[in-house]
Amino acid sequence: METFTTYAPAHRFIEAFLSQDSLSFSVKDEDGTIFAMALGKSPKILECDRLATTRGLQIDSNLFLHRSDWDFYSVDTDEFVTARESDISVNSAEMRDFLTTHAPNSSVWPDDPETLFWGEKRIAATLVALGALVKWRTGQVMFASIATHTEHRNKGLAQELVREMLSRAAKLGVAHVGLGVVATNISAKRAYENVGFNLVNELSSYSFVGS
Repeated sequence: METFTTYAPAHRFIEAFLSQDSLSFSVKDEDGTIFAMALGKSPKILECDRLATTRGLQIDSNLFLHRSDWDFYSVDTDEFVTARESDISVNSAEMRDFLTTHAPNSSVWPDDPETLFWGEKRIAATLVALGALVKWRTGQVMFASIATHTEHRNKGLAQELVREMLSRAAKLGVAHVGLGVVATNISAKRAYENVGFNLVNELSSYSFVGS
């Protein structure tokens, strides 16, 4: 149900099917395309342009092209409220250059209207870690575009930044934060788990290619 509340905004909801061990639902995106999720055991596959499913489901390859596997995590912020707060990053040009160089596949970029704030870490005035906290159309708050300078990786900077951003989020009244991680990014998943994130769902995404 946490997955449902995260990915199904009420104003774009189309339909849902719930059984004892599965949940399927669909929503209409801003561009008019339909996104659906099929969770649990033997869920109903709804008509859609893009589909996300519980990993391991058998999906008709004549109808859907596999795009990627990813994991959905979440954490409560209350345990971070007394920690140091993250510094805020405000220089859009600097942030854009940083992401272009060190995380070009980032999902959120500076000046995105969903962004609550950008957190940063610096070493001797050099930006070494950056991340965004965004409020989705569902009202759920998510981490996005967590990035570390290529010359400063494996030093725990991203973990420090996430903890500090969770502290700031807690003080802003945000009680719960989620994030998605590419399933093959083992180091990132371990880092988030070390911070305190819990795995909610292991998912696969597909594009509709059938007729």
